[in-house]
Amino acid sequence: MGSTQERIKKRREYLVKKRGAYTKMSLATILAVPFTLATLFVSLSLPLALYNYFHYKAWADYNVGVIKTLIGSLLFFGVFAGLFAREARKAHRTARQLAYIPPVTADTLPDGEVLVRGSEEPIQEQSKVLLRGTEASAGTGEQELLRGSQGQ
Repeated sequence: MGSTQERIKKRREYLVKKRGAYTKMSLATILAVPFTLATLFVSLSLPLALYNYFHYKAWADYNVGVIKTLIGSLLFFGVFAGLFAREARKAHRTARQLAYIPPVTADTLPDGEVLVRGSEEPIQEQSKVLLRGTEASAGTGEQELLRGSQGQ
């Protein structure tokens, strides 16, 4: 009986670890996507800001601030997108590397731990108790009760 309890415990631990790894992967992916999109948006905006800086000298001071902000945003969003993507990959690798532990079912239990009903004929006293009639059919004999169930 102890080995079955141990298998059940190992299965629960496996499921907890698997669930934790997939939860971590999902959260990291959910966070990586917006940071990646923000990085993409900022990286596409930076050439436009540089173009404005070199072609519109009247706005040069303003464009310097915009360019600094875009470069800072690009670094910020890029670093966090990379961190979240790396965490998602690590969690996915962890989930894949967990050794599979099958569920404990009656089919997988050892023979000694499965309860089996005996196939012996019940003793005579038990068979009389099992074949007695109800109060309404007090006059009905054992053979009639058996014959009635066999005919159906």
